[in-house]
Amino acid sequence: MFQKVKRFLARVLPVPARMFHRSVQEQNRDVKKIKTQLNDFEIKFLRIQKQPRLSFFVLNILDHCNLKCKGCDHFSSIAEERFVPAQTIMRDLARMSKLTEGAVTRIGVMGGEPLLHPELPEILQAARGSFPETLIQLFSNGLLLLQQGEDFWSSCRENNIHIVVTKYPISINFERVEETAKDKKVAFSYFGKTGETGKTSHKNPMDIDGQQDPKKSFWNCFLVNKCPLLLEGKLYPCTVSPNAVHFNKRFSTRMELEKGDFLDIYQCEDNAALLSFLSTPKPFCRYCKTTERTFGHPWARSKQDISEWV
Repeated sequence: MFQKVKRFLARVLPVPARMFHRSVQEQNRDVKKIKTQLNDFEIKFLRIQKQPRLSFFVLNILDHCNLKCKGCDHFSSIAEERFVPAQTIMRDLARMSKLTEGAVTRIGVMGGEPLLHPELPEILQAARGSFPETLIQLFSNGLLLLQQGEDFWSSCRENNIHIVVTKYPISINFERVEETAKDKKVAFSYFGKTGETGKTSHKNPMDIDGQQDPKKSFWNCFLVNKCPLLLEGKLYPCTVSPNAVHFNKRFSTRMELEKGDFLDIYQCEDNAALLSFLSTPKPFCRYCKTTERTFGHPWARSKQDISEWV
């Protein structure tokens, strides 16, 4: 279907009459611009297509973090300490496994900083038990890795957990971290290209008055259909909406969730309904200025100021 749309757009996109009287270099630049527009359309078009299977979801096991990055899109830098009970997580994992028949490509265990959770080894074991064929990644800032006991490393090794560390510009002996993971026979890698280049941040500006067009915000969001979050029996389409509660509490705002902003996994009928939910705009999208997101900012710790998000 997309190829038909793409061919149609290629025919109807206006071509300036002057283009034929311009230099070859100028014409090539115009063609390149049109191709870029088509590629951007393709990316956005695919975002709203229902996935054939769930490619990824975030397993949110706690709210707070020990690093507190500026502009965190989980709002962990301003969240109060709170752990999701292991029993709740285990129950949710079992339900998600039943809904999807275990057909999830990848799961990211996150928070907050997941190494802070006192029941992490048991959670990792439960995740593997519910999803025996899925790539399970533990995302961490690495600050506590060298302090972990053998129960943690055994759980990672026995349950085939892949540790993914974001290499922040902080004082950590990353070489020793790598060596420890290797000695423990646990898969280890760095997030993105942070193992090679300096970690940068992006800013996700919020519209605290909720005046954005939800459909436009959804269409332009890079999290769409890519980063749903599971938390206490509910599946959210992104990491921002379920964690806005921390923003509201800190800054006395009212970015409120509505019933259509999440899927109750215990009321969901089947996997098809789950996948359909993820591919449609949500009421909360009105709070996100997705067209104004900026990238490549120097990484810094949060000052817990509202200007980091608005």
